[in-house]
Amino acid sequence: MEAQCLFAGFGGQGVLLMGRLLAQAAMDKGFQVSWMPSYGPEMRGGEANCAVVISDDPIGSPLISEATVAVIMNKPSLVKFMPKM
Repeated sequence: MEAQCLFAGFGGQGVLLMGRLLAQAAMDKGFQVSWMPSYGPEMRGGEANCAVVISDDPIGSPLISEATVAVIMNKPSLVKFMPKM
């Protein structure tokens, strides 16, 4: 089993926190996990996203090729990440 999860939105919406909480919960259950955040230099309002990969087996790459789960919090992020869904 491998789940590729994508969280995206504006900074301050809790996008990175959602990803971290999911990653921590999966680690607590014994899964292999990678969490890769990405954000701009702005304090709030800039673009923020993170990729979480959860697997039974070791994870070869933290990059997401096609998201099995996506939480998109705004339209610009939807437009940007639509090809990965």
